[in-house]
Amino acid sequence: MRNFNSLSGALIFALTSVVAQAQSPYIKVPPTLQAAPSQIVHLSASAFAQVTQDWLVMIMAVQKEGTDATMVQNQVKTQLASALALAQASAQPGLLDVSTGQLSISPRYGRDGKTNGWMGRAELVLQGRDIDRITGVSGRLQGMVVSQVQWEVSPELRRQTESRIQGEAVMQFQSRASALARNFGFTGYSLREVRVTDQENLGEPKLRMASMQMEAADTSPMPIPAQAGQSRVVVNVSGSIQLQ
Repeated sequence: MRNFNSLSGALIFALTSVVAQAQSPYIKVPPTLQAAPSQIVHLSASAFAQVTQDWLVMIMAVQKEGTDATMVQNQVKTQLASALALAQASAQPGLLDVSTGQLSISPRYGRDGKTNGWMGRAELVLQGRDIDRITGVSGRLQGMVVSQVQWEVSPELRRQTESRIQGEAVMQFQSRASALARNFGFTGYSLREVRVTDQENLGEPKLRMASMQMEAADTSPMPIPAQAGQSRVVVNVSGSIQLQ
């Protein structure tokens, strides 16, 4: 009898707890059972401007070969140090920035697949807004050839352009959002999230290179001709809205 009474009391307590929880107004609904937001639309808009590239990056290179790796390395380092000293004499922040690039020593293989020597290569990077200064210095770097030429938009011009067209991109986003709300039969919308990004689409650079493969023996200090092209600076606005 005592066991029966204990069991009955436990059952009554459990049922009472269940009823109390069912009547409680503070029951927390699991996140998986909550209703997802409705009338959500994802969209994007953009604005762009064509600008003339004003930042020139010119990579000069020297390459040496020989049967002794140490000798090849010393030859490359000597040539690079000489060119670096000459270029730094004309350097000025923003107008002509000078830095060293890659330096590598790798084995040279013959037709039989065996190593028959070593090849050394070093790069010197000239970049900035003063085109005449950069091309003039590059023409005076004896023993080095032009490895690569790249036109870009300077950070200053990019920021100015982005600031100018950012408002236009936002207006395009707002206009599209309002149009979508009307087309779906709603009177308006609320902004849920938004993201603003930028990018640069390089156009075809107008390069007029006298000789991309200049002979190292050519000692004439001729400036290397180059002409900038156009770039498209783009500001993108993307996000989501809730129709109301």
